[in-house]
Amino acid sequence: MATDFIPADPAMLPNPPKLVRQASAIEKELLKNESGALALATDNKTSHSVFQYDMQLKDCVFVGHTNTDLDSVAAAIGAAYLFKGTAARASEINTETEWVLKRWRFDVPPMFKDIPDYKSRDVCLVDFNQRSQLTEGIDEKKIKGIIDHHALRDGAVATDYPIYIDVRPWGSVATILSHTYFRNRVHMPRNYAGLLLSAILSDTLNLNSPTCTETDKLMVAALSKIAEVKDVDGLAQQQFRAKSKEFFRSTIPEILRGDLKRFKIRDIMLAFGVCETSDTPTVLLKQQEILDEMLAMKAEEKDSYVFFAVIDVVNLKSTLLVCGLPEQELAEKAFGVKMDSKTSTMDLGKRVSRKKTMVPPLDDLLKAGGFKLSAKAEAAQKTILSSEYRSKVGKLELVYDNNCVGEIRRRGSVTTEKGSVPNLQSLLRRLSINNFRSETK
Repeated sequence: MATDFIPADPAMLPNPPKLVRQASAIEKELLKNESGALALATDNKTSHSVFQYDMQLKDCVFVGHTNTDLDSVAAAIGAAYLFKGTAARASEINTETEWVLKRWRFDVPPMFKDIPDYKSRDVCLVDFNQRSQLTEGIDEKKIKGIIDHHALRDGAVATDYPIYIDVRPWGSVATILSHTYFRNRVHMPRNYAGLLLSAILSDTLNLNSPTCTETDKLMVAALSKIAEVKDVDGLAQQQFRAKSKEFFRSTIPEILRGDLKRFKIRDIMLAFGVCETSDTPTVLLKQQEILDEMLAMKAEEKDSYVFFAVIDVVNLKSTLLVCGLPEQELAEKAFGVKMDSKTSTMDLGKRVSRKKTMVPPLDDLLKAGGFKLSAKAEAAQKTILSSEYRSKVGKLELVYDNNCVGEIRRRGSVTTEKGSVPNLQSLLRRLSINNFRSETK
């Protein structure tokens, strides 16, 4: 006997599984700062005047450090709007900065010396405080202010009079400027908020750097609302991809010097360059050429030590290139890690901040005064600073082969001579061994 089909009660059916996307780390930070960010973004709709004591920077030229990056360019533009001054840059911009300026519809600021009346203008330094990073043309007597987030080390700019100084231990100078906008209740246009947002994401590696603070996270949350950026993580990834393109359009000397900073520690000059990339293996394909250029630069500039770190912005880890025995002994002692003798590299693990996790161990060791090079390392150090070695490294030239802007290349090095040594490291080892033998006879 047939029975009628009776549909099941929907309430009795099991609930189908649901796919739920988990919030990313940066989304969790934005949610955590939601209320504070909303208050700042809401208050931004009303314009107020800047506190009078801040207006001593009015009409200044705001300029960042040489080997300029996104944070220094964005800070110059943001500060110029805030204090009614002029934004300038200290050098050519990189691919990330170029992409971000186009994204937020800003023109590239002029070079400092291209400002018609630069000699007579007061200056405020942004994103640095070291004399060694001053661009050509700046009269130190004209410096009226410093806005920065770096340590005040030996070699910092000194003045004969009090100046405006705003130095804070935050992850980006753009964070300091954003806070100044909010603190003084100055209206921030949408594209300025976007520019400062991008700068913070760049300098803090998308809020993953050890330099990142709770204030950086709050500023990102507030700026993203004003700039109407819903996918902050996506914006950061686009910037990282743009930054990685810099490697493919640069020569080896440009790669080494693209983000290079020098630190004076007692009577020692430490040069430390970094390359932030989402494609570390491609960069390391050029490691021998980079190592050679490190030695050539050390000989030319008479640096005590030269290091270059390749920072993986995706996996948040770093590889250190070690160009000679003096650097090897110093780095192994400072970081407690052995160098790979086959590749002349050192795995720095999760150290991704030059400012906070790379330079400080070297600085502490050198300042303590107990570090001493071995006899072989001393011989290598003397060799590389000798006129004999310096004569073999060639010289840098600006070449216009296929680039109307020009490319910096090294010409006349022994590595380009037919039948000579394969690289400058080999030459250094050969000369150092000879010097060591002659000194120990």
